[in-house]
Amino acid sequence: MSKRLVRVSAAVLSLSLLAAACGGDDDDTSDDTSSEEADEPAADDGDDTADEPAGDDTADEPAGDDDTGDEPAADGEALPLEGEVEVAAGTTLNLSECPDDWSATQGVDGDEIRLGMTLPQSGPLAAFGQIGEGIQMYLDYLNDTDPINGQEATLVLKDDAYEAGRAVANVEEMIDTEDIFAFVHFIGTPVNVATRPITGDNCIPQLFNSSGFPLWGDPANWPWTIGNILDYSTETEIWCQTVVDELGEGATVAALYMNNDFGTTYKNTVDTSEACASLDVVAEQTHDPAADSIQNEMTTLLASEAQVFFAGTTAAYCPQTVGAVAASEWRPQYYMSYTCNNLSSFFTPVQDAAGLLAAEGSGVRMTNLNKVCGDPQYADDPAIQEVEQILADYGDVTCADGSYSTGVLYGHIVEDVLRSAAAMPGGLNRVNLMAAVWNLDETDDLVLGGTQRTDGVNDAYIQEAAQVQEVQVVDGSLTFAGIGDLVDLEGQAGSYAG
Repeated sequence: MSKRLVRVSAAVLSLSLLAAACGGDDDDTSDDTSSEEADEPAADDGDDTADEPAGDDTADEPAGDDDTGDEPAADGEALPLEGEVEVAAGTTLNLSECPDDWSATQGVDGDEIRLGMTLPQSGPLAAFGQIGEGIQMYLDYLNDTDPINGQEATLVLKDDAYEAGRAVANVEEMIDTEDIFAFVHFIGTPVNVATRPITGDNCIPQLFNSSGFPLWGDPANWPWTIGNILDYSTETEIWCQTVVDELGEGATVAALYMNNDFGTTYKNTVDTSEACASLDVVAEQTHDPAADSIQNEMTTLLASEAQVFFAGTTAAYCPQTVGAVAASEWRPQYYMSYTCNNLSSFFTPVQDAAGLLAAEGSGVRMTNLNKVCGDPQYADDPAIQEVEQILADYGDVTCADGSYSTGVLYGHIVEDVLRSAAAMPGGLNRVNLMAAVWNLDETDDLVLGGTQRTDGVNDAYIQEAAQVQEVQVVDGSLTFAGIGDLVDLEGQAGSYAG
């Protein structure tokens, strides 16, 4: 297992508030997975894991990967590339159902490792398009300093404007023409829901869906895909428990939800979770994921005078809610989807409004799971400094320029599973990749909990630690201030059982 810098020490909060959040009994979202939508930096089912390539000289490993001594030895028996192959606990790849022309080494049988990604580079969620560019910057850095398996990692990016139909067309085109080894970090719940059957039928890894939809933790039924970010149900339960702790049972809530499966996850958790049962929802609005404005919805919510505001939306709509609340006299306890935690992308345009809300006791709160590049509290952090250097050298951008830094964070886990798979007997192939994904055990100093682990159906969720943090403006700069301790549920999520 490779380690990035120094693991973050974390205080563990009481687990009672989230015991069922991520896994089988947490999902109050719709059970019909054939028609789902919704989310932002997030993705759909995918399965991989990774490690250092066998025989690689680790002396010139890129900064941040400082422990390669416990890489898996490449002297065991290679996993078979036909029939039913168990790659992790309760997780089996049925290779007999793959297309006749399927190859475990397609996309890595030359001098490249070819990866594919569909994401919104236009439309209301276009700010997330920079994530793909950030991933490529990180891969370019690795290609120059320590190539994975001695090959050049290449990322093929296609714009879907956060439209499921376009995403499907992009994925089908990449499968047909781009010699893709694996897909990574599709952004949005609807995109991942729509593409998961295609990648599953073609036996192509769809990894680290940039979506907190709980269904991505289902290796028993969808072994080719896995999520990455914190489950939205867990996030919502943290909101509810914090509200109860601070305001008591019976606190009134006004809620805004994006009208798709992303927003529905927040709504269903509020409506049915035990953690949220004592709250009183007095106003609720949904909005079109393609709307230019949510002014009408916000006008209704502003009139509610509720004690609490839940914003289950993302991207351009996040700063719109900030502006609307700040311009009113309403000062609720304010919770927003952590998918909008990039301060540069979503709060710089409304910095004055965000600062006003914080000063008046209504600062925007999020459940953050990673250090946010551009937050001055991390200016001297070695992991953040490395991100800044990579962005400068390979993109001529900074953390202040948008969501590129999130791409570097996402690139870390792609690197880890590719290296792990390459180090296994049989080398870099799709079967080893999924074995690496579902047996992930890595540390990353950009992640607040420090660890990224999976164990097949025993633990199908990678990120299980978060801290409630509030957006503040200190000395003219946007920053996050922690509220309470880190909630760390590592290893307790189980798997989805909807």
